[in-house]
Amino acid sequence: MDLLSFVAVPALAYLVMAALVAVDAVVPAVPGEVAVISAGALAAAGHLNVGWAIAAATLGALTGDLAVHGMSRRALPGVLERFRAGRRLKAKIEQAHERMGSTSAAAIIAARFIPLGRTTMSAAAGVAGMGPRRFGVIAFAAGLLWSSWAVGLGYVTGSVTDAPLWLQVAIGAAVGVLVGVWAGAAHTIVRTRRRMSERARAAEATECEEPSPSRTPELVA
Repeated sequence: MDLLSFVAVPALAYLVMAALVAVDAVVPAVPGEVAVISAGALAAAGHLNVGWAIAAATLGALTGDLAVHGMSRRALPGVLERFRAGRRLKAKIEQAHERMGSTSAAAIIAARFIPLGRTTMSAAAGVAGMGPRRFGVIAFAAGLLWSSWAVGLGYVTGSVTDAPLWLQVAIGAAVGVLVGVWAGAAHTIVRTRRRMSERARAAEATECEEPSPSRTPELVA
C-alpha cells in the first residue's frame, strides 16, 4: 500500500504519525520529524488537515516527552547512583536545575528544535527532579511550537514546489536539520557567553572581598 492509499484514512494517518513522534522521544532513530513534515506536505496537496496534523503531532510529542521524563525521574537516578561517573553526572544535572539553566523552560523549548535535544532535555529534567505537572506544561508548549513549525515547513514546501512528495519531504527535512543545527550552535554560544560572564562577575566579587594588606605605620626617627 502506497502513501496516498494510506492517507485515504486520515484518522489512521494521524494516529500513526502521533505514535512515531512519541516513540521518537525514546528511540531517536525513529523518523518522527520526517512523518510530521510529510503530513504538512500531504496537507498542502489536500490529503490531510493542517490543524489535525498539528494536534496529532503535539499529542505524540507530549506523550513521548512525558514518558522519557517519567522513566528518568524514577529509574535513572538510582542507576546513576551505582557508578562514580553517574553520581558526578547526576550532581551536575541537579546543579544545572538549581541554576535554572539547562532545564529551564526556555532551554527545554529551545531543545525541542535541536537534534537529540528533546530526549536529552527531557531526561535531564527528570533526573533533576522537575515535577511532572510543570514539565508537562512546558513540554506541551514546546511540542505545539515544534509541531506547528514542522507541519508548516512541509506545507510551505509542498505549496511552492511541484516536486514529487518524497523530494518535498527531503527538502523540508533538510531545512529542519539545518535550522536545528543552527539553533543548537546558537544555544551553545549563548550559554558559553553566559558562563564566561558569570565567572568574570564571580572573579570581580572575589577580588572586592579580599582584604587589603595592612600597612604598618612608619616610625619617625
